Amino acid sequence: MEVKARDTYKIIYSGGISEEILLSLTELYQPLIGPEAVNLFLTMAAEGMKQRTLQNHERLFTLCGISPDVFNRACARLEEYFLLRVYVKKCDSRDAYLYKLNVPMNAKAFRQTNIYMTRLQKAIGQKNMETTMALLSESDAGTQGYQDITREVRYSEAETKEASQYTIVQPRYKFDIDDVNINFDYERFISITSTTVFPIELRTEENLRLIGKLATVHGLSPDRMLILVMKCVDIDAMQFDSEKLILKAEQCQPDIKESKDPYSLSPASFLQGKQNGAKVTLPDQKILDHLALDMHFSNEVINVLIEYVLSVSDNRLNSRFVDMVAGEWARNGIATKEQALLQAKKQPNYGKQTKGRMNVPDYIEQQMKGELPKGTKADQEDIDRIKKLQEKMKG
Repeated sequence: MEVKARDTYKIIYSGGISEEILLSLTELYQPLIGPEAVNLFLTMAAEGMKQRTLQNHERLFTLCGISPDVFNRACARLEEYFLLRVYVKKCDSRDAYLYKLNVPMNAKAFRQTNIYMTRLQKAIGQKNMETTMALLSESDAGTQGYQDITREVRYSEAETKEASQYTIVQPRYKFDIDDVNINFDYERFISITSTTVFPIELRTEENLRLIGKLATVHGLSPDRMLILVMKCVDIDAMQFDSEKLILKAEQCQPDIKESKDPYSLSPASFLQGKQNGAKVTLPDQKILDHLALDMHFSNEVINVLIEYVLSVSDNRLNSRFVDMVAGEWARNGIATKEQALLQAKKQPNYGKQTKGRMNVPDYIEQQMKGELPKGTKADQEDIDRIKKLQEKMKG
């Protein structure tokens, strides 16, 4: 195709220039087709949406600031990636060209084109490609009288083979949430979170999972979590302070929600309800986080466990006692509300009376009698607490 300045052109394009198209062109296509081709596509698209009469190519060269040779090379790149089809009608004095622009593929469709993704990976590198993919997630017109002279695209055998072995790269925030204990609207969180306040590089699976866990335990909405996350990001150092986020989540009070099943509430909401609406203290918030983040219990199991501990401990949450109960429940594989309720009813080691006395764990009872095997020791605070409970029961 040897286009001359006096040759006329008409452009057909009805796709518009949406945000999605701009992102696709600049983030996905530009590294492959070059800035001149992107510039030409956008200029042609603008012309096609408003063009009413035939124009000379001299206008197109001037608008894009390119020479005829650069124009021809840019067209070739657009054709190679199916963004442009070219038709020509030969005339005596000058030729007439018809350009049909195709809408660029969105990120999802582009990701499924292995050859393009392989080329993109070579052009910008794996890390930049992952960042790019994380940033993103026509009507026909008559061509009668025109000859289709669009260049045929051919891929080498080696490139086709290489592309067949390519593994599709997913956006970094699109991880499989296999943790059924997380109840958090990630789609809402991502949609309202700008990369300028929470950069793509910091949206690792570990960080996103922590955000979801904390929101679930403390009953925090995506909007409230965004405010907390913003305070824990250091843009200059490109660091995310997870410990700071945990502390800030613990300092938040939950959004109290009514529920037919109180055990389905966030543990913070559940405990606040047990306290007649009184603010949950920071030490108690830390206990809830420990049960969720370290023991990996669901909200329902945590709520049943908390209710049980309060019922046998004069409405106190002693961290060591909670750990003792939680450890036993974890070893027993307690994973559902039903299992937790059954365990609380039949709990043999804490709070139950048998013939006027409270049964205690064997290792604690052995130490109280001085019969504990050498080299082992029960926690003195647990022993004192159990003795106190036993005395109250006798009274």
